[in-house]
Amino acid sequence: MKIIYEEISKLTSKFRTMAYGLTTDKNTVDEAVQELMLYLLQMNKETLKSIYDKDGIDGVTRYGAVALRRA
Repeated sequence: MKIIYEEISKLTSKFRTMAYGLTTDKNTVDEAVQELMLYLLQMNKETLKSIYDKDGIDGVTRYGAVALRRA
């Protein structure tokens, strides 16, 4: 799980770029990315591991993108 969490931490800038595609307000973007990171770190470990094992870091990125759009 440590490896997965390290990979998620490297995605912060990518998620920030995705969030700027939805809004241009810096505070909203920062808040959305922070909430997404908390969500990914606190989600069910088995679910996260399943996503990572099935699709790798790209799957986690896509999952995060969907969560950002819904937020």
